[in-house]
Amino acid sequence: MFFKNVVGQESLKKRLIANVNKNRISHAQLFLGPEGSGKLSLALAYARYIQCRNRGPEDACGRCPSCLKFNKLEHPDIHFYFPTARVKGMDGDGSAEKKPKSKLFYKQWREMLLESSYVHYSDWLERLGIQNQQAVIYAEDCNDIIKDLGLKAFESPYKIVIIWMIEKLQYQAAPKLLKTLEEPPSGTLFLLISEHKDDILKTILSRAQMVKIPLIPDKEIEQHLADHYSCSLERARHIAFLAGGNFAEALRVLKSDHEPQEDFLIFRDWMRLCFKRDVSGMLEWVDKFSRAGREPQKATLQYGLTIFRQCLLENYHAGHTLRLDGEERDFITKFAPFVSHKNALEIIEAFNDSIFHVERNANPKILLTDLSFKLARLFKTAK
Repeated sequence: MFFKNVVGQESLKKRLIANVNKNRISHAQLFLGPEGSGKLSLALAYARYIQCRNRGPEDACGRCPSCLKFNKLEHPDIHFYFPTARVKGMDGDGSAEKKPKSKLFYKQWREMLLESSYVHYSDWLERLGIQNQQAVIYAEDCNDIIKDLGLKAFESPYKIVIIWMIEKLQYQAAPKLLKTLEEPPSGTLFLLISEHKDDILKTILSRAQMVKIPLIPDKEIEQHLADHYSCSLERARHIAFLAGGNFAEALRVLKSDHEPQEDFLIFRDWMRLCFKRDVSGMLEWVDKFSRAGREPQKATLQYGLTIFRQCLLENYHAGHTLRLDGEERDFITKFAPFVSHKNALEIIEAFNDSIFHVERNANPKILLTDLSFKLARLFKTAK
């Protein structure tokens, strides 16, 4: 990952590059931002730039020995740590089942990042085959960090430790890491990646310099998709609208088999049935849509969250900010009065819960039936 490959975030790129060139590199930095904002991508590009032997004014050279190793994520002075779980029979000896740790899953980690550094947490769980489990960063990882930092750097001025999803650090494991994080060996950098500041242990949070990363503007997602993914401008615009600043979500929609317009038609028909409290129609819709598969179901639910946000903008007289036209714009204008401050939080919470359970293979018929009846009730409380 180079800075040029990071979508948007131009001011942050310039700031990070300036810090390196002025030798103002903090020993522990927290890259904090919402899902799909590019925090991991920025951290990877930053680490590459720091280690590059012939860095330019705007990016790493891509040709030096350090960059060549980085291309395969095999640089000996870059150490990755991330949430894992007990996976039976990993490496054929059952060791991961006894003591799960990052080093046992490096192969899967590299494969995922080489495909794309814009990833969902659920993507990682799926790759490990543990969708129904919670992954954490165990004490074994903290022991490995201490061991790695006890060795001299192989070929670079810095040893860089990248910890993805630091909020998943096991509470009991934190004391092992605190002293090293506060007083690291010379030439050591910690790059911590997080989505949820409130879930990070306060003792960890107080020891890192925060780098806040915002969502990516729709225009920049749209342009990047059009320039790098052979995507038409119209399709790129629809995908950027659905993604809501989340480039990982934009890639997921891009790779799906159906067009964004399909989400609108499915969602519109569903909302009409819920509004009319057409029980037989809702059950028929659920029966049909439950056979669509997990990814289309997630896409439609995610699309619904985007529509509800647009409805609230319309209600608060900010409709001029909507980047929609045609049938979608007409639908939002008519639908907005039924999504208000009285029911919006409950609707959004219900959709987020449904996405969570779809990702974990919940029974779609039960899930969508329950959600449909909730919506039918909530729409009547809007006014």
